[in-house]
Amino acid sequence: MGHVSSPVYYDYLQHAYLEYMFALLGLPRSEKLPQIMVKTSCEYVAPAFFGDVLIIESKVTGFGNKSFEMEHIFYKDTDERPVIARTYSKHVMFDYDRNTTVPVSAEFRDEVNAFQDAVELTV
Repeated sequence: MGHVSSPVYYDYLQHAYLEYMFALLGLPRSEKLPQIMVKTSCEYVAPAFFGDVLIIESKVTGFGNKSFEMEHIFYKDTDERPVIARTYSKHVMFDYDRNTTVPVSAEFRDEVNAFQDAVELTV
C-alpha cells in the first residue's frame, strides 16, 4: 500500500529508546541497559510513506519509584515537520545479577535531567 505499516513504528520506537539510553549512559553497545521496556503504545497522527525520512525526538516524561516513562514524537523531515506519530514507553530499572527490579536512583534522575537540558537527541 506504500505507507509505513503500524508494527514498524514499534521498531522505530525501540531504536530511538536505545539511541537515547546509550547516549545518556555512555555505555558501549555490548553492555545491557539497566532497565527493561515493559509497556508501549502508539498514536498514529498521519501516514508515513515508503521513502519518507522521519525524525524522532525522545524524552523522559516522568519517573515512578522503580520506573520511568518516555515519549517519542515522529516528524516527517520536511520544512513543515508534520507530526506522524506519538509513541510512549514505560521502563523499569532492573538488576540482572539479582534478577529483580530496583528503585530509580537519584543519580539516574539527575543524569536524565542534565542530559535533556543539554541535548536534543533525534534519530
